[in-house]
Amino acid sequence: MYVSDYLSHITKGEVKQLYLSDIGTGAPNLVQQANINTLITYINEANLELHKHFGLIQKELVLTNVTNNSLHNVPVDFLYAVSATFSDGTEIAINNERTNFIDKVDYNVSLLFPAPFKILVKGTDNLQRDDISLVYVSIPTIAVLTTDFLDLPQVYNEALYNYVAYKAHASVKGDMKAENNTYYLRYNESVKNIRLLGMKNSDNLDSNVKLTDRGFV
Repeated sequence: MYVSDYLSHITKGEVKQLYLSDIGTGAPNLVQQANINTLITYINEANLELHKHFGLIQKELVLTNVTNNSLHNVPVDFLYAVSATFSDGTEIAINNERTNFIDKVDYNVSLLFPAPFKILVKGTDNLQRDDISLVYVSIPTIAVLTTDFLDLPQVYNEALYNYVAYKAHASVKGDMKAENNTYYLRYNESVKNIRLLGMKNSDNLDSNVKLTDRGFV
């Protein structure tokens, strides 16, 4: 759906009673444009939360020439790691700092994240495999304009609307006993229902995008 479609629904429903609902019907004035920008910010935050929860966009990063303590770059769209394997499919632990020393060599291979946007390969592979495939969840595209398109299946719309309403009402009154808390609870319930009813769907999203990273020490 286009951002304008989300705005139309939100301003006629969840935030209708708030000043943020005034976004105009034609060329917006300064106040209306400010409201549009604020709501787009909340839409982006909601979209990001849903991608965190459900891992909607997954990509593959191939680390090459890996050795013990080799450091590699993480893409800027990285959210969190899902899995890691050698080229033959053997799984590799993530964030496992345990060691397995044999003759002073640590053979427990693991991927660590010691700093933002950095991957550290810990351990030495006894089979001398030097390529690692890392599958990670990617952040979604950030919307800026009302004409921007969010590639999000409609099954997630209810959760998105409730999260935007939570943020909008919280901007007016931060008391968690107020209306914003109601929408936050509704958001959590929407997320729960998506999981319980098996409605998760990411078929129309970009996935399995292979990247290659040449590591450095």
